[in-house]
Amino acid sequence: MKRFTPWSLSLSLLLMALSLQGCLGIGGNNQNRTTITTNSNGNNVSVAQNLFKGKIYFTIDHNLWMTDGNNTSREIRNGNGIYDPAISPDGKWLAFIVPHMNYSDLVAMPVNGGPLHLLLTGQGHFYNDSGFIKNTYHWFAQPAWSPDGSHLLFLSDLEKEDWYAATGIDAPLLDLQVLSIPFANPSARPQDIAYANFGDGGDRDPSYRPGHSTEIVYTSYSYDAATRTQQVIQIFLEDATAIARHPGVYHPGLPAYDPGIAITDAKDQNLQPAFSPDGSAIAFVKRESSTQTGLYVMNVPEGVTANPNDPKVQQQALLPYKKASHILSGQYVSQPVWSPDGKQIAFVSYNNSTFDLWLANISFNAKTGVYSLQGYPVQLTTGGIDGNSRAFWTP
Repeated sequence: MKRFTPWSLSLSLLLMALSLQGCLGIGGNNQNRTTITTNSNGNNVSVAQNLFKGKIYFTIDHNLWMTDGNNTSREIRNGNGIYDPAISPDGKWLAFIVPHMNYSDLVAMPVNGGPLHLLLTGQGHFYNDSGFIKNTYHWFAQPAWSPDGSHLLFLSDLEKEDWYAATGIDAPLLDLQVLSIPFANPSARPQDIAYANFGDGGDRDPSYRPGHSTEIVYTSYSYDAATRTQQVIQIFLEDATAIARHPGVYHPGLPAYDPGIAITDAKDQNLQPAFSPDGSAIAFVKRESSTQTGLYVMNVPEGVTANPNDPKVQQQALLPYKKASHILSGQYVSQPVWSPDGKQIAFVSYNNSTFDLWLANISFNAKTGVYSLQGYPVQLTTGGIDGNSRAFWTP
């Protein structure tokens, strides 16, 4: 039974719709499908035909696949260790993460296949520091390209031993932070882009805002400043040049003076932001309950990254969130990504014991400022893809 629900339906209509979906195939079960492979669970993985334009990259058993709107699907790389593919703006390069037992690598390859280029490796070793066992291993995650393709954002614990004094805690800063390297010179010292608070998960889901070369968005995991006991998960907007332009002013650690500004309310748990192609809107996931998440869309607040610590600006930054549009809800909705024309959102959902890609047709009412779901979501894949790796959609 599918659990996706347009926001405008009442509870009674919702229940009726859910039961009808299971009986009548609403949600794409009646689509023509092509089997592309068998996954490690022994399930045939199939893709519905003629549902979208462009190319969608995703992973099955962490092997890289591409499917397009012309009924073509192919395996690009069989590596059994590919996470979070990201295509460069010129469409020529594919960056992704390869994890190992104690570390991960950031790599790139030609988009249609070819040799791997190792950009950063987290390989290291263990050592004894005055009786404390430490290591030089590092983790990298979730690469994202700058709008001009010159730099790559990524998450890492590269500075885990660098911030003892700033955090005020005698422990390494293991939380992942947002950094950047020039693609043409990956051996250059990585630039700090966004810092993390200590001890509650760090940053996730970074990406540049289309059409705004100095703005990024990311999810911040932290504890509340008052008690340090309640988890706070918010989406932040930030000037990506702020730390570099103000050396020594900002630092990670406990909640403090920060170049990032929250654009979602601290009382809610919001994550996995994804910019629309024109950069005017953000699709994101909200934890609605312990068993349900929802897909929402909000406009991007303007003019709030220049002075992020001004209380008035902080209130201004939250205004679009108060008018966010609820698109759909389900047992597990995650990893939204927009189509290049801004008319669809692909997302991962958990149904029938598998994670699969679904498509939602989206409309925008310019008069009311409301985004809405058109019809019902349609299931793009069946049989099971990787739910812990982001998809990527190109023209």
